[in-house]
Amino acid sequence: MGSKNTRQSGSAEAGTRDEAQTPAPPSQDRPASPTKQPSADSPRALGSGGRRRSSGTSRRSGRFSVLSHPTSLAERTQGKFTFAGPDDTPQVRRAHEPFVQPGYADLNPEYDQASSAKPVWSLAKPLPRVVRPGMVPTREELLSKPEVPAENSQKLGLDVDLSELEKGRIQKSTNPRKIAAQVADARRRREANLVKKLLSGDAASTRRSSSSIRPSSNRSKSAATSGLPVDQLTPVEEGEPLTEDQVEDARQDQDDDVLEDVPDERSPLLGDQTDSNIDEKNVPEDLHPLVAELVEDEIHNHHTTWSVIRTHHREALAEFLAVYVQLTVGFCADLAVTFANAGNPNTTAWAWGLATMMAIYISGGVSGAHLNPAVTVVLWFYRGFPTRKLPDYFGAQFIGAFLAAISAYGIYYGPIQHYLSTNPDGIVGSFVTGPQSPWITPVTAFFNEFAGAGILIITLLALGDDQNAPPGAGMNSLIVGLIITCLSVTFAYETGGALNPSRDFGPRLALLLLGHGRELFTKSWYWLYGPWAGALGGALVGAFLYDFLIFTGGESPINYPLERTQRALKKTQMKWKRRLHLA
Repeated sequence: MGSKNTRQSGSAEAGTRDEAQTPAPPSQDRPASPTKQPSADSPRALGSGGRRRSSGTSRRSGRFSVLSHPTSLAERTQGKFTFAGPDDTPQVRRAHEPFVQPGYADLNPEYDQASSAKPVWSLAKPLPRVVRPGMVPTREELLSKPEVPAENSQKLGLDVDLSELEKGRIQKSTNPRKIAAQVADARRRREANLVKKLLSGDAASTRRSSSSIRPSSNRSKSAATSGLPVDQLTPVEEGEPLTEDQVEDARQDQDDDVLEDVPDERSPLLGDQTDSNIDEKNVPEDLHPLVAELVEDEIHNHHTTWSVIRTHHREALAEFLAVYVQLTVGFCADLAVTFANAGNPNTTAWAWGLATMMAIYISGGVSGAHLNPAVTVVLWFYRGFPTRKLPDYFGAQFIGAFLAAISAYGIYYGPIQHYLSTNPDGIVGSFVTGPQSPWITPVTAFFNEFAGAGILIITLLALGDDQNAPPGAGMNSLIVGLIITCLSVTFAYETGGALNPSRDFGPRLALLLLGHGRELFTKSWYWLYGPWAGALGGALVGAFLYDFLIFTGGESPINYPLERTQRALKKTQMKWKRRLHLA
């Protein structure tokens, strides 16, 4: 749209400079220029539920488009300065879209679906936002809801605004009881409104579609990214950025639209409002399946029999391949440094970092490229990674590590035999980790792995938090690789820096199979208290620290009540007991 006008603006018919800079009234049948995107508080952003990014603005005169004035960094970022760099622009995103021949999407419908048709807990992009059982109220909690809104706040004599309360704008107070009362009232109102939407068949309105459709799609990209039909998108006029008053008016209008189907009824303290009751007959016993149905069904090509098999095991296969490539490259780098007597640990640190980057690029969009059971466990406990996928991921990670060690041993078989003739067991340190010097005590080795894994997880969760400072598209893999390089330089001196149970345990099994003796497991118990207890413990503690101090998402158990967490755990236990025929 905007590119055609830009090319025409340089023609001889452009007219005078003053005429070109005179803004024309916005046309009703002309869409907004792609160079102007609404901010996070604009009507379009509020209506879609997604985060929209702003860029530079332009004015339009007739059918010619020229820049009215050069924009400053403050205008382009709207004052939101960050060391992560400015946000990308629509022009940059479109420049990276591939050519798609007509008819390709008809033969391969999987390509035409949104990339976020299902959640992927990936280290290559921001982590998904999912509704977990602990966030959803039970039938008893909904039906036992007080008949008047903000009852807890009223008991403490608080004068609260219902619309502000529902949006989580809690009044500051030095009394924790007052804060807790408002939090409970706000949570009940939000949950009741969500249930009413689900039971009224308006579940589609709660669905967030945050990714654009492929270029071959006939649907509008702007509609796909915002989650609204084209005719319902609010046009944004070109020109100066919206003022604070305009943004606040738009937000208020949007809030009125969202809350209009939930009538507020005054209580004695708030007026003549009472909450409308939820029909008991329509409320299911478990609301979580209703919420889970909001995930879109995937589309697959399935041209061959193997394609069907691959679809059902694609995530595990992708995770296996990524781990295999990462560890094969890492083990070969360690062997090369050992045989060359280079004596520079930074060489292997860079090799491990770049190998991790390669692995994330390989499977980041399919399995998420966890590459580490500690990462999988953290994403399961704190971000809602499905429990049913844990065995597949653990199996892929440990089998990938085992076969990577076998492959690296086979690739360097000749040099290994020559080196072992003068240095018995000299290559064990190239495959497994452990105390590198006699003065490294078990306590020191444990906390070395504990601290390294904790820092790794904190950084990974920060990269995956779309409300923090996520890097640009495609940069996560490179950044995670640099993180591994840094951590290898920092924590490899004392123990080798496993930070990963499968990275140490798989090679130990491989070396045992290759005849290097049971001493790998019996000589020292480091393999148990280091990569297992240390890495897993540090990962869980690191994730707790990030969620407790920074993360605001409701999917973390840190951010919903303790009784909800206990209830979810009990439901999970009962479910597994039924599956195992123990109940």
